[in-house]
Amino acid sequence: MRRQLEIAFVFLLVIISFKFFDARFLNDSILNYLLFLTLIITVIISVPYVLPPNKGFVFPVQLLLVSMFISIIMAGLYWDQSLLDSLIAIAPYLIFLFFFYLLHSRFPVDLLEKIIVIYGVLYIFLYAFEFINSPTVFFGKPLWGEEFLVSRGIMRIIFPGGGVFVLTSFIAINKLTSQEKNRWFWLLLTIAGIVIPVMQVTRQFIAGILLIYLYHAIRSISLSKKVLIFGSFLALIIFLQNVDHPIIEGLIDSTRSDARLGTNYIRVLAGEYFLSDFSPNLVTQLLGNGAPYFGVSNFGLYVDSLGVSQEYFLSDVGIIAVYVMFGVLAILAYFLIFIKSFIIPLPEQFQYLKYYLWFMLLTSLTWYTTYHYHYLIITVYVLYMYQAVYLEQEENNLQLQESEKELDREILVSE
Repeated sequence: MRRQLEIAFVFLLVIISFKFFDARFLNDSILNYLLFLTLIITVIISVPYVLPPNKGFVFPVQLLLVSMFISIIMAGLYWDQSLLDSLIAIAPYLIFLFFFYLLHSRFPVDLLEKIIVIYGVLYIFLYAFEFINSPTVFFGKPLWGEEFLVSRGIMRIIFPGGGVFVLTSFIAINKLTSQEKNRWFWLLLTIAGIVIPVMQVTRQFIAGILLIYLYHAIRSISLSKKVLIFGSFLALIIFLQNVDHPIIEGLIDSTRSDARLGTNYIRVLAGEYFLSDFSPNLVTQLLGNGAPYFGVSNFGLYVDSLGVSQEYFLSDVGIIAVYVMFGVLAILAYFLIFIKSFIIPLPEQFQYLKYYLWFMLLTSLTWYTTYHYHYLIITVYVLYMYQAVYLEQEENNLQLQESEKELDREILVSE
C-alpha cells in the first residue's frame, strides 16, 4: 500500500509542480494552495534523509539547497523582504529536497521513466490542442497581451512544462537506437522532439535539441560517417537559409536583428545589469539576494518594475538569475552537476540522462531551464535517476570484485 501511495505522489507531483500545465481554466488560487501544500509535504518527508553518503550528485544538491536558505537571510537583511514572503518565494525551489527522499526509498528508475514518457505524450497532445484552438489561451501565458499571436511566421506558443517534453525527446532517441521494441512509437516521439521546438520558434530550444540529436547520431560511428553526417547537417542549415518559409525567415530575421544590436542587445544589457549593478553590496554579490516574491513584496515589486521600465527580466538571463538569487554557491553547485554529467559513466540505455543535463548547460545562458518550475521537478528526477543508476553500477562492480576474490580463494584452496 505504501509503494502505491508513493507512486501516486511521484506521478502527481509532476503535474502539480507544472500547475496543471498552467491551465487558465482552473482557479489560480486553488492551484497555488495545492502546490504549496504539496511542497510542504515534500519537504517534511524529505528532510530526514538529506545526509546520505556523499557520492555522485549528493553534495551539489546539498550545496544548492544551502545557497537557497542563505539567500533567505540576504533577502531579509538587504531587501527587507519578510521571512514569510521569502519562504513562499523559495518554496518551488525546495523541490530539490525530494531528490533525497527518492534516494532513500529507492524508487524504481524504470517506473519513473514511464511516468515521464506519459507526461511527455500528454505535453504533445495538449500543445497540439492549444495550437489548433489558438489564439484562445487554455494553457500557459502569451508573450504579449491576452491571446497567442503570430510571431516569427507562426502562432508562437511557448507551452508550459518544457522539461518533461525535452526529457521525453531524449528518452525517445535513446530508445530508438538502443532497443528493438516499439520503435515506431519512439520514432514518432523523436520527430515530435524536433517539430515542436521549431513550431515554438525559440532558437536556443531548437539548437539545444538538434545539437544533442546530432551528437547521439554520430557518437558511436566511424570517423568517415561522422564527417558525412556533420557535413550533411551543415549543408541542411545552408539550404534552409535559402528556403522561402515564414518560420525560417522569422528565425533568420530575429537572429540578424539581435546580431546587429551586438552589446546593445537587451539580454546582454540585462545580464550586465544583474551581474554588476543589481546587488546592493559585496555580501549579496557572493551569497545572493534571495528569491523575490513577485508582485507582493517590495523586493518582488522592484524586480517587476525592472521588466516594465528597462525590459530587464530574470527569465532572459538564464543561470545569471540563479546567481542573482542564490549566489556563488549555487553556481558552484550547477558547475559540479555539469562536470559530473561528463565524468560519471552511464549504460547505453540511460544516456538520455546526460543529454538532459547537457541541454540545460547549452541553454543555461539565455533560458530558464536551471530554475523555472517548468523544469525543476524534471531536473530532480533526472538527478535521482542518474544517481540511482550510478550507485547500482557501483554495487554491481563491488559484487563482481567480491565474486572474483572468492573464486581466486577457491582456486588457491583447491591447489
